[in-house]
Amino acid sequence: MLRISVVSIALAILVNSLTLAIVRGFQQKIKDKITGFNAPLFISKAGSAHIFEAEALDRRIPFLPELAQIPGVSAVKPVAFKPLLLQSPRFNDTIQTANGKDSLVQRQDMLGLMLKGVDAQYDWSFIRSHLVKGRLPKAQNNNEVLLSLTSANNLNINLNDEVSAYHIKQQPLLKKLKVVGIYNTGFLEYDQKLVFGNLALVQQMSDNGTKISLRPQLNGKAEFLISVEVEGDASNLLFDWGLGKDIYTAHRFTSLKDTTLKVFAYRYQNNSGLAKLIDSAQIQIKVPGVLSYSDLQLENGTPVCLVDGLTEQVYATQKGPLRFTFKDGNGTGVHFISGFEVAVSNFDELPKVEQALKDAVEMRPVNQHLLQVTNIQDTEADLFSWLHFLDFNVLIIIFLMLIIGIINVGSAVLVLIVVRTSFVGLLKALGANNRSIRRIFLWQAAYLLLRGLLIGNTLAIALSWLQYQYGFIKLNPEVYYLDAVPIEFNFWNFIFINALTFSTCMVALLLPSRVVSRISPIKALKFQ
Repeated sequence: MLRISVVSIALAILVNSLTLAIVRGFQQKIKDKITGFNAPLFISKAGSAHIFEAEALDRRIPFLPELAQIPGVSAVKPVAFKPLLLQSPRFNDTIQTANGKDSLVQRQDMLGLMLKGVDAQYDWSFIRSHLVKGRLPKAQNNNEVLLSLTSANNLNINLNDEVSAYHIKQQPLLKKLKVVGIYNTGFLEYDQKLVFGNLALVQQMSDNGTKISLRPQLNGKAEFLISVEVEGDASNLLFDWGLGKDIYTAHRFTSLKDTTLKVFAYRYQNNSGLAKLIDSAQIQIKVPGVLSYSDLQLENGTPVCLVDGLTEQVYATQKGPLRFTFKDGNGTGVHFISGFEVAVSNFDELPKVEQALKDAVEMRPVNQHLLQVTNIQDTEADLFSWLHFLDFNVLIIIFLMLIIGIINVGSAVLVLIVVRTSFVGLLKALGANNRSIRRIFLWQAAYLLLRGLLIGNTLAIALSWLQYQYGFIKLNPEVYYLDAVPIEFNFWNFIFINALTFSTCMVALLLPSRVVSRISPIKALKFQ
């Protein structure tokens, strides 16, 4: 019976210690992965439902330096998100036809993902620790992306492959991207959702801000037309062709000669009545002498275009080639992002930092709009609710194991008292009181408890260390978001479990030890 009680205490402390270490490790790992992909706090334009759906925000916020000074804030970094559709290169595959025979086919898979654009100061430590192939995208290369192993396998893409990315701007567009790195966190919730690239890449793919360019329009009319093409926000614009600000978006010529034409774009601000310079573009015209519209070579009434490029157009004329060379504006798109990720130094102080951040940014208009602060626990409410629910499971397990330990140790104490009934009677006959005798049995029970705690702790620490080092107990990442059972080594957790077990059992043993007071010395000696 004594051995059984020692074993039960050892099992109770083993199960409780492992339960707490596993659950705490699981919660920490999942929390680290969630905050590794997205910071705990996110500043975006007010009204945004989700960080992936945040409206474009002008990053030129005058009080931005103040945010980094808030206690608990460790970094404030700009990010931008853009949904896109990735298409794999053509590859050969074997499928089974209806008659059961294998057939060789060519396939191209497509996958919808969210592109996250980050700047050169982004903290890559989390992704770098899970990088399985290749390297991180270089800040100066806007066509490089980092893809998850899950997405790469789904698209049959290898390292350094080119992948076609379809995105929506003013119309669906295709851009070639190079996969320079492949990561694998085992957290499928994000692995099969995010692809990483440079912030400038996302800005190029978006219609945010305003960008102007100059293009010739040669049509059936007897004149040359140089017009402004506007990408993005075209509201409240004024243009200066050298004669002052006006609303005209085109310049007409009846004849051309070598010249460079430049236009400046201004945005009229209704609240102040001022016009702010936002962009400029120019077009260089190279003409074989003075050229009139009648000198153009036409085909079916349309000018013959010899070169139609992104930076140059060349038309055929009777005097030689007519060249237009473009220099588009930089635009204001580089100032627009989805929001700012705010990293915190201590996750446990997240509510306090969140409130301080809200006090600093909310209800302060910026560029005629308001800001909001989003907590990752609200954005990923389902995941964090699941993690918090695990605490309830821990309490149930600890309670049940304590009950088992109390029952077994209590039974052992009762057996000790019954077996030594004559000993109790003799002590009472010699003048010992009930309290002193009960103390003897409680010391014996404490000895049994300590033996059980020693054995249980030894096994718990050994199993925890083996799992922590080698991860021999695996998990299905599609269900648990982890590929192995996590362990958190925390000295205070072990102290807590041991102190709780020992104190609870000792308090509970006060009841069975009261049997001593009911033993009569005369009956006990007669029983002997």
